[in-house]
Amino acid sequence: MKYFLILPILLLTSGCVYFNEDGISSERYRDCIEYYDADGRYHCECDKNLIDYDEIPDTLLKGDK
Repeated sequence: MKYFLILPILLLTSGCVYFNEDGISSERYRDCIEYYDADGRYHCECDKNLIDYDEIPDTLLKGDK
């Protein structure tokens, strides 16, 4: 139900929301901090999206009833 409430807001503010590879964000480019720690492990910390695509059920993405 909350997706149906968010959808009109996203459409009305379409100039202020952006679709990236992970979801819907309020910024055009994600500010990710990428670094290697002392053990040589890679880390990538990004800002959160408004909505992540994995949070949306597949039925809404496919348009099935």
